[in-house]
Amino acid sequence: MLKSTLSFATGAVLAVTLVSSAPLSPASAAGPDVNKPAEAEAAKVPEKAPPKGLEGDGKKATEMLFDAKHIVNVPAGTELVYKFNRAPSDEKLLGKAFTDDIKVKVESDAAAGKKNVLVSIYTGERAREPNRITDMDGNPMLIVYLDNALGHFRQLAGGDRAYLKNQFSKSIGNQPKITPVKITYKGAEVEGQSVTVTPFADDPSRAKMRGYEGAEFKIVISDKIPGQFARMTSSFSNSQKDAPTLTETTTLDGVGDVK
Repeated sequence: MLKSTLSFATGAVLAVTLVSSAPLSPASAAGPDVNKPAEAEAAKVPEKAPPKGLEGDGKKATEMLFDAKHIVNVPAGTELVYKFNRAPSDEKLLGKAFTDDIKVKVESDAAAGKKNVLVSIYTGERAREPNRITDMDGNPMLIVYLDNALGHFRQLAGGDRAYLKNQFSKSIGNQPKITPVKITYKGAEVEGQSVTVTPFADDPSRAKMRGYEGAEFKIVISDKIPGQFARMTSSFSNSQKDAPTLTETTTLDGVGDVK
C-alpha cells in the first residue's frame, strides 16, 4: 500500500516529499505566468483519501494503484530504472526539454513481505538527494509521478495546492477511464490496464486554469512486469490558441509499445 504526500490513499507513510516540482521558466506576456498562481474559486478543501465504498472503475483503479503490493515479488538487489522524458512545445516559455533516469532499488527484504527501497531521482547536476524508504510493498514510483504531475499542473494553471490535490484524488476514485492494453516488455507482449483521468475538465474553477483544464494523466500498469508500472504520462494540453503545451512521460526500462 502507498500513502503519498498528495494524500491519495491510506497505507504506509512516506516521510518526505519524494520529488519537488522542477521550476518552469517564466512565461512571456503572451503565455501563462507560472510564477503567479491564480486564486482558487473554491475555498481550501482538506486533504483526504478517496471515499470508502467506491464502486466500479473507481474501486478498481484505487485497488490497482494504491492497494496492490507492486514490489512484494521483486527480489532484493533489483533496480527498476525509469526513463523520464520532458517535452515542452516551447522551451523559451516552459524551460528545456530533457531525458533522465529515475531509479527504484529494492535494497533488502523487510518484515512481513515488505521491502526497503532507495529512490534516486535524476543524475548529474539534476540529481536529487536519494530517498531511502523502509517497509514498502507499493512501488514509490507512483508517488514520484503523482507529485510531479500535480506540481507541474499547478505551475502551469495556478490554483490552491490542497484544492487541486482533492480534485485529483476524487477523479481517481470517481471517474477514471480504465481500458485493457497490450504492453511490449523486453520483446514479449503482456496484458495490462490503462488508467486515465482528466481531473479538472469539469472543475468549477476551470475558467481560471489558463487553458490547462483538459490536462490528462495516464498510468499503464501490469502485474506481469516488475514493479507493475509500465508507463506514466502527463499531457498538459491547452485550449488557448498558441499557448505552450507540455508532455512528460516516465517509462520502465524494457517497455516498448503500449496499444
